[in-house]
Amino acid sequence: MTTYSDLKSKCESALIGPTPEDDEEHISVLCQNDWVRILTVYDSETLDKWRIEVEVSLPTQKNPQAGQAVREFVKNLIKHLEYLLILDSEGLTLDVMSRDGLWTAYIDIDTLPQDRLFKALIPPTV
Repeated sequence: MTTYSDLKSKCESALIGPTPEDDEEHISVLCQNDWVRILTVYDSETLDKWRIEVEVSLPTQKNPQAGQAVREFVKNLIKHLEYLLILDSEGLTLDVMSRDGLWTAYIDIDTLPQDRLFKALIPPTV
């Protein structure tokens, strides 16, 4: 299970590492599972600063059966949406990447954020 200190440590390593060249993009994966990927991104062409980016893939289920399967699908969908709302409340900007259910949340950073942000980034267990 990912802890906030794991996320913070990996983010700090990315920030103190060598700055990418003028025309380079640098991406470090802080956490990844079946439905979420948390990255630090540096792109000198567009950002000229660091960004923490969270990619969230909403669950899909083709032809859910009645009963428990539908209930579990709804519970997982709610967890995903609550996670996005938590990120929004921490100052991340939400954006829809595709109609198929890929969302992003991002925040530009100049220095290592406070622990509170890393605690909010921990994805719930699904």
